[in-house]
Amino acid sequence: MDSRFLEFWGNFLLSAAKGQEQAENLNRLVREGVKAFEQQMSLFEKFYGLDRKADSPDQYAQMWSKAASDFAKSYHEFMGLMGTVSREDHEALRRENEELTRKVASLEEALRREKKEAGSRETDPSDVVKGFEGLMKKQAEQFQALMESYGKMYEVKKPGRERRTTHTTDASNKRG
Repeated sequence: MDSRFLEFWGNFLLSAAKGQEQAENLNRLVREGVKAFEQQMSLFEKFYGLDRKADSPDQYAQMWSKAASDFAKSYHEFMGLMGTVSREDHEALRRENEELTRKVASLEEALRREKKEAGSRETDPSDVVKGFEGLMKKQAEQFQALMESYGKMYEVKKPGRERRTTHTTDASNKRG
């Protein structure tokens, strides 16, 4: 016989046996589920003080309501420490995100329409560079003119040239 056939047939029977075991475990959990639930409920009642009988049914209902609220709040905080969020919080954030995404898309569309209506166009980067070059050239010319005016103001008399008249102050007369 083919060894692959025997290996296949053996694995098939092992899988069937495991499946049977899983089915039996599931059946046992269903039978014991109610009992396990009752055990968990009595544990809850014990820790939240619900195993003591209240004076009236209304007071007992209030005790249950408070215990359930406290448990839910603590569970929510505990899950937050674990880095998880509740389905309700997740869904609320998802809806908020969708709404904000729609608003952004709407605002972007309105902005595009306004630009189109105004006849504006996108700024070309080469125009920006040309504007900076023009500004730098103008500043260089202004700086050069400023330096020339300072040079003329402090120019000393050179041989063969007439001295320009400059305003002298009392302090410069005292020095010289």
